[in-house]
Amino acid sequence: MNIEDELRGALDVAAPPPTTTLDHVLKRGRRRVFAQRAGAMFGVVAVVAGIGFGATTLNQAAPATPADEPNYGPATVEPALGWPRVETPAQQPYNTWRPAASAPPPDGRQVEEVPLCSMKEPTRPVTFGTEVLSAELVPKLIDRVRQQLPEVTIGNVPGNAVADAIEFDVTDSGGTGSIRLSAARLVGSPQWNADDGLWATGDCQPARRLYGNDGSVVQMHSVRPYEPFQSLVQVLDVYRKDGLFVKLELRNFGSPDLTPDPKQPGVLQRTGAGRATLPLSEEQFARLGPAIAGVA
Repeated sequence: MNIEDELRGALDVAAPPPTTTLDHVLKRGRRRVFAQRAGAMFGVVAVVAGIGFGATTLNQAAPATPADEPNYGPATVEPALGWPRVETPAQQPYNTWRPAASAPPPDGRQVEEVPLCSMKEPTRPVTFGTEVLSAELVPKLIDRVRQQLPEVTIGNVPGNAVADAIEFDVTDSGGTGSIRLSAARLVGSPQWNADDGLWATGDCQPARRLYGNDGSVVQMHSVRPYEPFQSLVQVLDVYRKDGLFVKLELRNFGSPDLTPDPKQPGVLQRTGAGRATLPLSEEQFARLGPAIAGVA
């Protein structure tokens, strides 16, 4: 047997048993603790990330309610109105609206706690009724309203007649409300007149405003409560380039809430409380601004 055969024979044996020493135990223990800590840290990071994502989603889904806008509670998600507010300081409320005891809201209807702020009349008084709506203009205005609001029913519409104001019902699954449309003729630019009438409705927050490419200005005011029965009204002002000022008032009551006044023939009086909410969302009502501004 040569030296090469002897070496092969020497190597052809079973491997020695593994040796367990204190150093080996400590190393394995350190690796196990590190793995456990890494797993726990990963879980914490995942939980924190989940909380952060949830908080961000909730903040986006539930914007804060402005000071002078009533909180109607949970509602269906509606498209947000992207018009910016006029950049000017808000008014400070002097009180909170409360319904009168003589004509309170119906039983079970939530009382809207809306802050009250000062109403500032325009420096150039606006007299509605002096600018009549012609027999040609009235049907054009109604057609624009129907085009912009196909999802609701427009009813009780006046015919082709000269009028200082027109009123018509707006009905959806929640009941019937109405829109009153009146006009006046103003002197000065749309921008100047919009600034002059910024606080005419007693808003606390500055109105939302949209500028048209034709030079018109559309101004959306906040919802305000009035007597009787906690009537809700929202005003949309349209200042046109030709000097025509059109005021739209969205109301939570309509023709079903009016009855003939027995003491005054031909005069209707308010007898019904109307619906709990306005018949249009803010986004729906805002569609009418640019449409009215563009009526020839």
